[in-house]
Amino acid sequence: MARNGSNFSINLSAVAYREDQLWLAHCLELDIVAEAKSVDDAIQSLISLCDLQIKVAIEDGDLQSIFRPAPPKFWKLFTLAQKKQLRHKRSFKTPVHRFETRQLAVT
Repeated sequence: MARNGSNFSINLSAVAYREDQLWLAHCLELDIVAEAKSVDDAIQSLISLCDLQIKVAIEDGDLQSIFRPAPPKFWKLFTLAQKKQLRHKRSFKTPVHRFETRQLAVT
């Protein structure tokens, strides 16, 4: 794999759900979680965290180290959630080809 990461792309999935007064956004492939008071802010924070993790892995030449799948219960939440359209304030700077976000309905 090239050290600069130019010859690959990554597809990521995330589920956003409410826990108490906060929204959590969880990247399933990297098992990274961000929290915020709004769902959009949680997702934007998650994008920043994932971007940084991927950037460091590319710089270190060790992309395999970042792939730690989330526990199965979060993958199940993703399948139950509805697709969320993002108002992209921030986009990935790393080679993320697709970032699918789903939001669990609040009851």
